Amino acid sequence: MLKLCEAREAFLKAIALDSQHLQSRFALAAVCLDLGDAPTACTICLETTELFPESHEAWFSLGVSCEAKGEDVAALDAYGRALKLVPDHPGAFKNRRALLMAKGCVDEAVKLSRSVVSRLPYSLEAQFNLGESLMAAEDFTEASQVFCRAARLAPGDARVALHYAFALAQLERFAEAQTQLNHAANLAPGLVQDYRQSIFWQEHGDAALAAPRLDARALFLLRHFERIERCDWKERDHFVGRFSELINEKSGSALTERALGFRALAMGVAPDLQLKLARQIASGVETLLVNTVQTPFYTASGAGSSRIRLGYLSADFRYHPVALLLGDLFSWHDRSRFEVTAYSIGASDESEQRRKIIASCDEFVDLAGMDDDAAARRIAADSIDVLVDMVGYLEQSRPGILARRPAPVQVAWMGYLATTGSSWIDYVVADDVSLPFEMDVHFTETVIRLSGGLWPGTYTNRTLVAKGNREEQGLPANAIVLAAMHSHYKIDPGVFAVWMRLLSENERAVLWLLDGPSEAKGALRASALLHGVDAERLIFAPKVHHDEHLKRLQLADLALDTPQCNGGTTTSDALAACVPVLTCVGMAFMQRVAASLLHAAGQDELITYNLAQYESLAQELLSDLDRLRALARQIETVQFRDSLSHPAKWLRNFETGIMRAWENHCAGMPPKAIEVK
Repeated sequence: MLKLCEAREAFLKAIALDSQHLQSRFALAAVCLDLGDAPTACTICLETTELFPESHEAWFSLGVSCEAKGEDVAALDAYGRALKLVPDHPGAFKNRRALLMAKGCVDEAVKLSRSVVSRLPYSLEAQFNLGESLMAAEDFTEASQVFCRAARLAPGDARVALHYAFALAQLERFAEAQTQLNHAANLAPGLVQDYRQSIFWQEHGDAALAAPRLDARALFLLRHFERIERCDWKERDHFVGRFSELINEKSGSALTERALGFRALAMGVAPDLQLKLARQIASGVETLLVNTVQTPFYTASGAGSSRIRLGYLSADFRYHPVALLLGDLFSWHDRSRFEVTAYSIGASDESEQRRKIIASCDEFVDLAGMDDDAAARRIAADSIDVLVDMVGYLEQSRPGILARRPAPVQVAWMGYLATTGSSWIDYVVADDVSLPFEMDVHFTETVIRLSGGLWPGTYTNRTLVAKGNREEQGLPANAIVLAAMHSHYKIDPGVFAVWMRLLSENERAVLWLLDGPSEAKGALRASALLHGVDAERLIFAPKVHHDEHLKRLQLADLALDTPQCNGGTTTSDALAACVPVLTCVGMAFMQRVAASLLHAAGQDELITYNLAQYESLAQELLSDLDRLRALARQIETVQFRDSLSHPAKWLRNFETGIMRAWENHCAGMPPKAIEVK
């Protein structure tokens, strides 16, 4: 820093001696930028352009300085002037194009890139930049042609092969795309692994150590899901249909990317297809275990032990919806019958939720720094009898741990509400609402059915603080507030159209949504306008601490569930705030969660079975606010049945199910269905 300050003084003196000395001016601007003084750098560069208006470097330096100052429009203009003077100026082109892309001006970026390619047709970098710009503009046909030219110019460039593959995958030319992906992996496995980590969830365990193979079909599916997350529904139907076709496809390799399991669940893919996909994903996990010395890892049955050693495996022992729902549930286990260990495979955030879980367990073990083999051996060494998996194929999942069989009985609960399609999970915990008997055929797991819902309402019976007023939350004081605080990917165009009709037919109604990316909010507002609804009637609530969220949620009149993928924590939150929840039951496990919670809360009259019923009942409720208020009072007065208002009682049922599963194992029997009434 001292040397930079000395350099600044030296260049100031040089300019004082010779104001026309260009290099001193450029150097002074660069030093000011290094010192974090962008305004001074801009002033110097602006003076330089006035003195030397024909200097392309002066305009380029001004562009860099303006960009550092956050003046993007001025920076674009300066780079443009530099390019007019020297059309092939590499720095000005690169920076202007990058800035245009960052601002979403992709058509201008394409135009700029074309102009460079027309002058430098044999430049690899020019072709590559044009290809990237075209992909940002979602013109994958021309992008594939451009990357094809780039590949001919540099057949050994892995970066080109990767991007070429991505463009081909979006055109559903999967075989060609796979060839390019394999070529890139052979050329630069490290680059492919980095690319993989940039587009998939951060991977741990076996998957992170595996060869950096990329599946072209997964590139296609994940990109389309990203559009769904932005509420871009233009190609949604094609995406869902193609997803189903690819799962069903008999020729070719299996779809083994774990990230696809959650996408299928979130998009409401049919249960039979979820099972097919899950089996393919599980086969991929098993393939990685080919060289494992020994499975299962557990060595003793544990039969005859005075207490069942019960383990919970999760990546979410932190400030997360799962941890919020758990509360201090583990502390309520009957310690005369159970010894409880929590195994964390996620990062620590030192939150209150994490500390509460640590305090409520007999032992808390952090496995995050271990590979799958070491983690499984640690669990096996602890002689865990029953291991409860709360991750499935969600983010940060480590199925390689469970596939090694560290415990003789392994049970899925709460986190991943779909089948894992695996041989290593014996049971799944559900109830007869969320998982009716006829749905068992879509699960490789045997069902433990509890009465009273999927999980307890660990925070539903606590006293809430005063709800405040609507104006503080940006809500009209006299409005009918319809809350739909869901992740945006759960909102599908069908249910959104219903919501818009509710607003159209009820002038006082507003829709209260959760805040999110600007693209998603913009898309929802634009869709509202297409439905003839003022976009201002969509009000977005910023993300706040859970306690604050429950406080403000009390201001809502009715909560609207999403049929495609139900709200789990979202429904629990609304009930905790004594807000009635309207749901629509589907066929998949994840589409029946809200109904399970409503049934446990004695709110069966708010469960519908198709969108027509859903809309009709919503209209009835909005035209009879007294009925809505009565439902809210009912929730408040009854405070749910025992399973929700007294979570320790729910836990007794859960414990009974676990004990029966354990007794069945000790008797040498295969898993069998268990009902706990």
